[in-house]
Amino acid sequence: MSGPDELRLQTDVLVLGTGGAGLRAALAARQAGAKVLVVSKMQAEDPNCTAAAWGGTTYATPAHETELFRQVVHTGGFLSNQRLVEAFVRGVPESVADLVDCEVPLDILDHADTEGRLGVARVRGGNGPRGFGMVRPLRRRAMEAGVGFVDELMIASLLVRDGRVTGALGVQLRDGTPVVIAAKAVIIACGGGACLFERTDNPPGTTGDGIALAYHAGADLVDMELISFQFPTRRIAEAFAAPGVPVESLLSAGAAHYFLGGIAIDDRCQTGLAGLFGAGETTGGLFGAARLGGAAVADVLVFGAIAGREAAAHAAATEACEPDKAQVREGRARVAALLTGEGPTAEEVTARLHALMWRYCGAIKSRGALEIGLRELERLETLRPTLRVGSPAELRGGLECLNLLTLARPILLASLMREETRGCFWRHDFPEPRNDAWLRNIHWRLEEGQDRSWITPAVMTRLTTPAPAPVGAGCFPYLPMDETP
Repeated sequence: MSGPDELRLQTDVLVLGTGGAGLRAALAARQAGAKVLVVSKMQAEDPNCTAAAWGGTTYATPAHETELFRQVVHTGGFLSNQRLVEAFVRGVPESVADLVDCEVPLDILDHADTEGRLGVARVRGGNGPRGFGMVRPLRRRAMEAGVGFVDELMIASLLVRDGRVTGALGVQLRDGTPVVIAAKAVIIACGGGACLFERTDNPPGTTGDGIALAYHAGADLVDMELISFQFPTRRIAEAFAAPGVPVESLLSAGAAHYFLGGIAIDDRCQTGLAGLFGAGETTGGLFGAARLGGAAVADVLVFGAIAGREAAAHAAATEACEPDKAQVREGRARVAALLTGEGPTAEEVTARLHALMWRYCGAIKSRGALEIGLRELERLETLRPTLRVGSPAELRGGLECLNLLTLARPILLASLMREETRGCFWRHDFPEPRNDAWLRNIHWRLEEGQDRSWITPAVMTRLTTPAPAPVGAGCFPYLPMDETP
């Protein structure tokens, strides 16, 4: 690799991602007394999902916690981990107050009195995306608090020693210089992977990097098949009414919108791997099979704050541990191999993967299509060792391609396993929700290079009698108010 041999950095808490989850986590960790470093493959003003969003977040007072809990669980088809939902509804009121404290200009659109619905807090501004009105004040407040930022640095692997995360290996995208970051705790907050699909409404770079990093490090994933697609309702009805999936008509409509699954966490944002925490769309389990509009922003704020506080506490109680030198060498070799590969370019493989996932694992799925997708993916995976990029400036695309390949397999396999339709997950050959068989979550772990899956009952703590599951596209509207637990 070109450039200086290696740069080394050290911090208490390393945060991956500069969207709402990463910024809120960084600020919370710094306020708890930790030294915090935030890294991103993006430039500071590049749009991430929070910045590109419409700028609304779920609004509810403490008096509405029970109602918000009901709506999240019902909308998700009772697949939500209700322990996460409990933490979410407790944190929503504080999350809006935190935005106000960070001088984010908000209008509270409280529909409870006028439409019988929960409310939304929205960033003030003109037409179009208003999310920059949220991320810029959060970043400014974090910098004022002493949080460090390094942009255009992409993390290639997490470093693990004796069962705990000790930092990360990254690469400077401007010149290919490797960077070793020693950290007592790492927070993954770099979004979902909707850019796995040929059609998406997400900004470029939403490639599931954090999910892939955690998976390779040994963390568990959950609900990987549950992905929200924006899709015309009329096309859904036509597809389910047809004797076979009208593939060509579906391929020209809709877009991948939001990852409902991801890294499995508990209500303290712990992943099960010591020192590794997750927050926001990079994690799974909160929303189940669908989510309410505006809830994604509330998620990043609530669990970003929890992750920051918990990571800081972990760092304070943990002795520094030098990253394993052999792991660093191996990680550097994998990155360097992209510059010397003799196979197809990362751009070519990514394009083929995009098309594969959209055609065979897109909005409406079937066994036959998924099985074809798996066979096509196996062919692409054989190209992984020889994948090449033309220069250090193209390393981001190469690493993103590898991450997308990692995500594709559990998504396809889990989609094949879930034989029902629920929320945003649609199987043409199983068109109805199946509460008798599929009130369950599918988990994944990488063991000795092989995907291992297992299925567990959905975690129900308060709402234990499932109602009929809704089915639809994109983000769901808020339900009529009902204060009955």
